[in-house]
Amino acid sequence: MSEFDLINQYFKAAAVKRDDVVLGIGDDCALLSPPPGKQLAVSTDTLISGVHFPETTKAEDIGYKSLAVNLSDLAAMGAEPAWVSLAISLPELDHAWLENFMSGFTELAQRYSVCLIGGDTTRGPLSITISVTGFVSPEAVLKRSSAKAGDAVFVTGTLGDARLGLQAILNKSMIDKNLAFCIKRLNRPTANILAGQLLGVFSDIAAIDISDGLLSDLGHICTSSETGAIINLSSLPLSNELSHYYHQKPDWQKVLNAGDDYELCFCCSQQQVSALLEKFTKHGIPITQIGKITEVKGIQCLLEDGAKLDITQDGYNHFAT
Repeated sequence: MSEFDLINQYFKAAAVKRDDVVLGIGDDCALLSPPPGKQLAVSTDTLISGVHFPETTKAEDIGYKSLAVNLSDLAAMGAEPAWVSLAISLPELDHAWLENFMSGFTELAQRYSVCLIGGDTTRGPLSITISVTGFVSPEAVLKRSSAKAGDAVFVTGTLGDARLGLQAILNKSMIDKNLAFCIKRLNRPTANILAGQLLGVFSDIAAIDISDGLLSDLGHICTSSETGAIINLSSLPLSNELSHYYHQKPDWQKVLNAGDDYELCFCCSQQQVSALLEKFTKHGIPITQIGKITEVKGIQCLLEDGAKLDITQDGYNHFAT
């Protein structure tokens, strides 16, 4: 089978139809027609086998996650997903694997009406590179640099599940039925697109997706905004499954540095908290206030009695020694 046959069988057939795609897969370039008055939000991520997902991960889950982590970046900017390109390197042509990969990918693409507009296929170690493009109104853009001292710090969903799921996969001796939930959270992260768009209604919202751990990613907001933050550990939202595993005594070092949850961390003024909570409750999206932004640089982690807990930041770093 030639590369072009591969494209026609597995990729072209999976493309979602959109009016703003003038010419999609099948030519040297895609031709696209962005809506007037919108800015383009563009993000690119590469996933490598054994680094971003265990080598034993099912192809369907890899396809789903590879798109989900990119959509999470759009969510963190308040953007509406539109187009995606896919470059994939395969050790060999495995039709069953590729069909399952595209099944997971297409499931999420159809959910958010994201059109696959092109890409590339090569032979080599398994890796997936995705570029996703969305639209956002200039006044609705969420930026890391918008946090101000006194702002409330929120997160969506729960934290630490994916890291515990990865730990369960790598350590087969961890037998606990509750960990199936955490493994699913690792393989099928939520793309918080609606949450990002709801935040765009408010002014001066700072946001980021939690890909490398809360400490690391909230730290990016603080660095960009030239601020610090206080985190109240007793306020951190933890799933019942994670709490059960830790017997109600969480390992804060792991929870605060847990990557791959792809929840949103965002900051808003105290005056906006009530309206923001009301809007998210109306749409059934769980959010939790976990702290506040401070003028003092750095992030302080406080226990329930107000004592400071020293946590070492060890969020994922590709080039750490």
